[in-house]
Amino acid sequence: MGVNNRKRRAAKQRKQERAQRASQRPEERPAAGESWDADAAYASVEQRVRTAVRVLRLKKLTEAHLVQVAELLLARTKPYPEHVLSIVLHDLMSAVIEGVAAGGWSPGDLSELVRRNLGAAHLPTLAAALREQEGSRRRGQTWRDAIDLMGCEPALNIGAHGEVSSLLGLVALLRGVPLLTDAIASTAAAPGPEHPKLARVRALLAKAESTEYDEEAEALSAKAQELISRYALDRLLDGGSERDSSDLAVRRVWLDAPYVRAKTLLVSAVASANRCRAASAERLGFTVVVGAAADLDAVELLVTSLLVQADAAMLRHGRRTAASGVTRTKSFRQSFLTAYATRIGERLAAVNATAARAAGADLLPVLRSQEAKVTDAFDRMVPHTIGRSASVSNGDGWIAGLAAADLAAIDVSARLDQAGRTA
Repeated sequence: MGVNNRKRRAAKQRKQERAQRASQRPEERPAAGESWDADAAYASVEQRVRTAVRVLRLKKLTEAHLVQVAELLLARTKPYPEHVLSIVLHDLMSAVIEGVAAGGWSPGDLSELVRRNLGAAHLPTLAAALREQEGSRRRGQTWRDAIDLMGCEPALNIGAHGEVSSLLGLVALLRGVPLLTDAIASTAAAPGPEHPKLARVRALLAKAESTEYDEEAEALSAKAQELISRYALDRLLDGGSERDSSDLAVRRVWLDAPYVRAKTLLVSAVASANRCRAASAERLGFTVVVGAAADLDAVELLVTSLLVQADAAMLRHGRRTAASGVTRTKSFRQSFLTAYATRIGERLAAVNATAARAAGADLLPVLRSQEAKVTDAFDRMVPHTIGRSASVSNGDGWIAGLAAADLAAIDVSARLDQAGRTA
């Protein structure tokens, strides 16, 4: 049976199942003398739900907007039994989850996306939806473990206003995410949940950025660097450095606001230096990196370490104001990080050139072959990319960023060895 025929048969079967479920609640049917058609009720409610999702996608998702649209949807679907709305939302959420999973999104990535764009309060609803989809699709243990990290929500309860607004927000968000091509779907779902130490690193950096006290910021950044070193040692002890480097994979590197565009420049520079290719989804807060599994490990580790060093150096300059008293902190830090990423890219390129010369001419064909393989895979896996640049409007920040990059440690293995001896 062809793919299109299978899809049509599956769609027909789902329609029959929906109609059957929509008529299974006789206690909620209209009073005697009235009648309603299950198919018509489902179609009408589904149309209203899809309209609500389109409205939500017109502007930034906020809690107030979600609640407002959910209340309006509940009011407009009152002529029908409540369970019809429940069935429609369940079906729509299941279809969206199936689509993003096929498009390379793991539960860990989805939790990062929802936390950044909707808030942590919506993670239990996401977990419940993923758990229902996991049961029907027989996902692996890694999938289930990642769901468990989000929170406990035994089942979706559509009767509550909060559940309706949360599901609407999730559908609106997930329907707009960029999907990877089918060629990468199996490898994209392979990475497991984020290590708790990396989550602590991100929390420490976010706190360091928000504090007004430079000494506290430096202490937080130093603690983050310590956690990174220990996390890297854990991965090495688990055999992470022995992965087969011939198989290409994809990974999302999540970046916390602010200055996401400048930070994506750093990811791109490090990825290029490690025979990988990167593309940024700035609005959603991540960068997709394609390359060999071992190279992706190096990129993730080095980017995290360099961001810690960049934040620490940047925060040491404190807050900036012009002679007129106008704050210049944002432009200084944006320019600082842009310059930092640019100079790091130059330093890594120089290191690679020196290493290639030392290895001899025999290595060059191997490197070129790997780079060509990654480029071809990237073009297939992440289509429709466009180039973007970051602006620089603060000369002091640019100069300070270049100086910090010159001082940054780019040999991660040396620091890991030292951390291992002192642990």
